[in-house]
Amino acid sequence: MENAMKVLGIVLKCIILVVCVGLVIIGQKSISYQGLYTMLAGLGGILILLFLYNRKYK
Repeated sequence: MENAMKVLGIVLKCIILVVCVGLVIIGQKSISYQGLYTMLAGLGGILILLFLYNRKYK
């Protein structure tokens, strides 16, 4: 049960990472404030994932 939860967490984080990178790519194609906000949302998601990863090794 514990291993299944770890695997589920890893899969969920990978899906979130792909979505956030997709937001950055989609936002880059649009030259407007909406594109900027889309890229910032993607970047914020990536930074949160990086923070959660690094918190284990503090």
